[in-house]
Amino acid sequence: MVPLLPKPQYRGDLLIAADGIKSAIRGHVLEGIGAPPAVPRFSGTCAYRGMIDSLHLREAYRAAGVDEHLVDVPQMYLGLDGHILTFPVKRGRIINVVAFVSDRSQPAPTWPENSPWVRQASQREMLDAFVGWGDAARILLECIPSPTYWALHDLAELPGYVHGRVALIGDAAHAMLPHQGAGAGQGLEDAYFLARLLGDVQVSRGNLDELLAAYDALRRPRACRVQRTSWEAGELYELRDPAVGDDKQALGATLASRFDWLWNHDLDADVRDARARLGWTALSHCA
Repeated sequence: MVPLLPKPQYRGDLLIAADGIKSAIRGHVLEGIGAPPAVPRFSGTCAYRGMIDSLHLREAYRAAGVDEHLVDVPQMYLGLDGHILTFPVKRGRIINVVAFVSDRSQPAPTWPENSPWVRQASQREMLDAFVGWGDAARILLECIPSPTYWALHDLAELPGYVHGRVALIGDAAHAMLPHQGAGAGQGLEDAYFLARLLGDVQVSRGNLDELLAAYDALRRPRACRVQRTSWEAGELYELRDPAVGDDKQALGATLASRFDWLWNHDLDADVRDARARLGWTALSHCA
C-alpha cells in the first residue's frame, strides 16, 4: 500500500487568485463576504471559429466577384441572432474568423452538464447555422473546412472581489462575453493596478487590507460595467438592442462612440486615487 503524502501547504502575506472562470478560490471569497456562490453561466451564444489563409480567401472572393478589400481589414457581418467577426493576424497572412449564433428560445439557457465547452464541428453544421447570409459571409465560412465550436459562458457581477487577504482578478472575478474584446484587458488592468501598489516601498503587512479594499472599490465597478456592456454589445450586433434594433443609421451612430469610455480610461488615475486612499503622498517604487 502506497502511503498518502500530505498535501502541500503554503504561507504568504496575501493570495491573488487568477485561476479563471472556474476558479477554485472564488467560493472562499464569496462565502467570506456572505455572498452566494457564483458559477459560470451559459449565455445561449455559441461561436464557430477558424483560421483562413488570406491568399486563399482573396482568391475565393475574386472568383465570386466579392470586394477583396474585405480581406485586408477587420469586418463584422451582423444579422438577427448571429454575427461574424473577422480580422487579420500574423501580419495579414491569416484571417481569424469567429461566427456567433445565439439561441434565444430559453430565457435562462443552460449548457448540458459534463458537456465540453469546446468541440470540433463540421463545416455543414456551421453553414446551416448561417443559411441566407450574403455571399461574402457564405464564401468566408466555406473556406473553413474544420471549425471548432465554443459555448460562451460568463459570470454574474460579483458583490466583492476581496475577503481578508485573498483577492480575485481576471476571469475569476469578472469573466465576460467577448463582444467588446475587453475580457483579457480587464485582467491586465487588475494586474497593473495591483502591481503598481504592491511594488511601492510604502506597502507593508500593516496596510495590505487597506490596499486590497482600494482594489475592490476602484476596479470592481469598472470591471462590472465592462461585463454588462459586453453582453449589451452582443445584443446590439445581433439586432436585439431595444433602442436600435435593425436601424442601420442608429446602429452606426451607436458603434461610433460606445467604446470611447472603455478605450480611453485612465488607469493611472485609478492608481493615484488608490494611493490617496492609502495616504501615500509621493510616488515611489522598489528598485
